[in-house]
Amino acid sequence: MKMQLTPEKVGFRISATDLEAVYTESSGVKLRLDAQRIDDVRSEVYREVELTFLVVAELRCITLNFFDNHYDSFEIKGGINNEMAFWEENGYHPNPQFYQVVNSDILENKSKLFDPNDRLGLKHYLIIGYDSYVEVIASSYDVRYL
Repeated sequence: MKMQLTPEKVGFRISATDLEAVYTESSGVKLRLDAQRIDDVRSEVYREVELTFLVVAELRCITLNFFDNHYDSFEIKGGINNEMAFWEENGYHPNPQFYQVVNSDILENKSKLFDPNDRLGLKHYLIIGYDSYVEVIASSYDVRYL
C-alpha cells in the first residue's frame, strides 16, 4: 500500500540541507530547519523555521533521502502544475515538503499503545529535508519563524 501524503497548509517550503531535532519529555519535539516563504524564493533567501510538537508519542529521524528510500511507495495528494501561482493565490505552498501521512501504518498498529482512550488526536507528520527526513507522531504543531 502506498503512503498517502497530504501537504500541510503552511506559508513556507522546506529547503533544508540541515535539520535539527530536539526532544525533551516535558517540552515535546522542536525541529529547526531551513525554509523559504514566497518572498524569499524571489530573492533566494533562506530562513530558519521552528516546528514545535508538544504532545508527542514518537519521533523518528532517518538519515536517508526520502524520495530515494521510498521511490514508488508514496503518493502526494493534490499535485499542482504551477506551484508559485498556487502559492500566491492561496497563501500556502502546495508541496512544502511537510506532510501528514493519512494512511499511517504506525498509527494503525500503535494507536492503542500511544493513545488507548483516543483522546489525543494523534497524527503522523513527515518532514523532508535534503538527505534526511523526520517522522513525528503528535497531536498538533506550532510554527515559528526565527
